[in-house]
Amino acid sequence: MVTKGASNFTKQVTKELIREQKRKQKEIEKLQKEEYINNRYKEAEIRTNNIEIYINKLNNTINSTCRQISIEEFINKDLEKLVLPEKLLVPYKEPAKIDIRKANIIEKLFKNPKQKYNLYVEETKDKYQKEYKLYEENEAKRKREIESLMKAHQLKRNEAINIKKELYKNRDATMISTYKEEILNQIEYPFEFRKCINTAYCKDSKRLVIDYLLPDKQIVPKEKGYEYKNRKDEIKAIPINDKDRNSIYNQVIFSIALNSMNNIFNQDIHNNIDTIVFNGYINDIDLATGQDISPYIISAMVDKITFNSIDMNRIDKLKCLKETMQGRIDINSSLSLKGITPICKCDYLNKSVVNNETINLLEVNPFVLEDLVATLFRNMGYEVIETKKANDGGIDCILYNNDPIMGGKVIGQVKRYKNNIDIPKLREFESVLRNSDAMKGIFISTSNFSAQCEKFASDNNISLINGSLLVDYFNRYGISSYILHK
Repeated sequence: MVTKGASNFTKQVTKELIREQKRKQKEIEKLQKEEYINNRYKEAEIRTNNIEIYINKLNNTINSTCRQISIEEFINKDLEKLVLPEKLLVPYKEPAKIDIRKANIIEKLFKNPKQKYNLYVEETKDKYQKEYKLYEENEAKRKREIESLMKAHQLKRNEAINIKKELYKNRDATMISTYKEEILNQIEYPFEFRKCINTAYCKDSKRLVIDYLLPDKQIVPKEKGYEYKNRKDEIKAIPINDKDRNSIYNQVIFSIALNSMNNIFNQDIHNNIDTIVFNGYINDIDLATGQDISPYIISAMVDKITFNSIDMNRIDKLKCLKETMQGRIDINSSLSLKGITPICKCDYLNKSVVNNETINLLEVNPFVLEDLVATLFRNMGYEVIETKKANDGGIDCILYNNDPIMGGKVIGQVKRYKNNIDIPKLREFESVLRNSDAMKGIFISTSNFSAQCEKFASDNNISLINGSLLVDYFNRYGISSYILHK
């Protein structure tokens, strides 16, 4: 009986121990599960926080920084570095220290052996001294040659720096364009994108035109956060709606334009730039043809005085670009990008400097000639509105001059003709002018006008610009051109 009771007691204790172990195991599993779930919630929270931090950086793109790059640093960067001849880079080998053996007992005690030993010592030392002297002479010569080459190179560098600094001060188009490109490339944005920036500069108007490849919409995340779904044990992305995503992207584009202008004006220590035109374009696909296209989606122009009066921290970016900077912008809420005509094209501003070629005005497309004329008038200080290329009602461009006395609205017509303009063409333009609200008209042609045309124009408030005068204006305002009949 005792044995049976003891056995039952043992079994009971064992069961209690097993139950206790299971209870503890369940508690451990419960705690582990709670910890796992908490970690998943934290992971979703961290990922959401990272997204929010990044979006906040996107919204503050306008404050992206660019370190100051002095003109000296910029010039130094491209100067040829000194390359020493390989033979001068290898020091001469110093002669090994002499190892004179000690005199033996015979050489110490006897006269003749002693004399021979002393002669051996003297000859060995003399040989070493000659070798060492030759080594010192060769090494000194090597160092003198290096020093001479370095001095000559530094003089050459200093001369090049001084020449290029003078070129920059004197508004050399190539120097200014490349320097400003370097500044724009050094601006650090909170996202990675391939920078492709081209600039052109007109010395007479002190105008810088920037062509800027803008980042695409992928810089804006498609998610605004993450949440953990306990039932499915998954972290699910919370999508950002298209309107908010587009708004963030638009603000980034506006910020890049404003920030670029800000950095250029801030680092214009010699006051070489009075006006900046910023043209932003994207790489896209024409869905109608499947071809790659690069439409401009923003173009804005501002002078330094106006820009310096802007408080960048308080502006509405879009309103500032459109109203203060005559901006042309094609970014709507659905991000449908159709493309705009830039205020001033980089390709044609100072083309002779940028591409080392001039334009034969008789060989360009008539619509291109209209664009060039619009660029010319902008370089001359006019506000220019280009009309549509077809069915323009006889008006190719509209000019506005803000001068309170001589200013007003002017309409222009551009003709790429080889033959001289006749009276009927002027009568047609005069009719258009009479039926418009413009104060005067400008008729521009690559050919000439007869005396009869000149009298008619004078009587009807029309200014005439013939081919030679047009070429003169173009070359004076940064568009290298000529007229050649072939």
